[in-house]
Amino acid sequence: MAYQIDRKEKMTLWERAYLPEILRGLFITGRHFIKNVIFMNRRITIEYPEEKKRLPAGYRAEHRLMRREDGSIRCTACMLCATICPSGCIEIEAEEVADPNVEKRAKSYTINELRCVFCGLCVEACPCDAIRMDTGRYENASFNRSTLIYTKEKLLNNSAPGSSSLSVAL
Repeated sequence: MAYQIDRKEKMTLWERAYLPEILRGLFITGRHFIKNVIFMNRRITIEYPEEKKRLPAGYRAEHRLMRREDGSIRCTACMLCATICPSGCIEIEAEEVADPNVEKRAKSYTINELRCVFCGLCVEACPCDAIRMDTGRYENASFNRSTLIYTKEKLLNNSAPGSSSLSVAL
């Protein structure tokens, strides 16, 4: 069954030529060009990579794992972050610890940044403030997919700029 649209008005030759719209588009483009040349200090464009974008407070950037004062990992392998993650990008393997104050800890902690949607739910769910997204790094491009799968060691050494994190070897 073919549908037919009936136009009540016929287009004039001027409208069918699209000339007015082409001229209007050229006028708008020329106006923006002249405005950007005259008022260069009001441009929105950032000269990347020489000039970095200023990030707002609370921006969710790359993940990092926190350490305790003694240098051990703060994660207790409670699996709350992996459970709440909507994309399922966090994998944790727990191990027992000889310390009586700590029931268990993360033997391996892996975040697949390729699957992560940077929602921040893992940070909100963590009861011991073991994971944060305050590194300020938003340039996470790579030529190799395996470099975007963050292991526990990479997450522990992924510190925020200007922070004095403990650099204790695992």
